[in-house]
Amino acid sequence: MRSRAGLGFVVLAAVALTGCRTDAAPRPAPAASAPNAAEVRYIRDTGSAIYRRQPFERTRAFVFADPARGFAVCLRGRLRDGRPDHTLLVLQRRIEGAVSQVEDDATILRASTDVGPCRNRSDWVPAR
Repeated sequence: MRSRAGLGFVVLAAVALTGCRTDAAPRPAPAASAPNAAEVRYIRDTGSAIYRRQPFERTRAFVFADPARGFAVCLRGRLRDGRPDHTLLVLQRRIEGAVSQVEDDATILRASTDVGPCRNRSDWVPAR
C-alpha cells in the first residue's frame, strides 16, 4: 500500500508540474525578430570594420534567430566585381549591453555559398 501511495504522489506531482515553464533554457526568438539597440550598435561597429568605414546596409530583421544556430543578420556593401558585397554575421547569442573581446564570438561569413540567404532580401536599411 505504501508504494501505491508513493506512486500516486509522483503522478500527482508530474501532473501539477506539466504546465510549468523553466527559465533554464531560453525561448527561441521568432525568425522575423529585429535586433535590439545593443545588437544594432554591434552590427554597425562590426560592419564598419568589415567594409573599412565605407557605407553599408543591414537587414532590418534576423535572417534566422535560433539559439541552436545563432542569430544572423545580413550586411551589404558596395559593389564588388559587379555584384553587391554580402556578409552573413552570425551572433552566437542575443546581446545585452557591451561585448568584451573575450565574449566576442560572432561568426563572419563572406563566401558566396554562405551568403545565399542575403541575396534576395528586400528589408535593407542603412547601417550608418
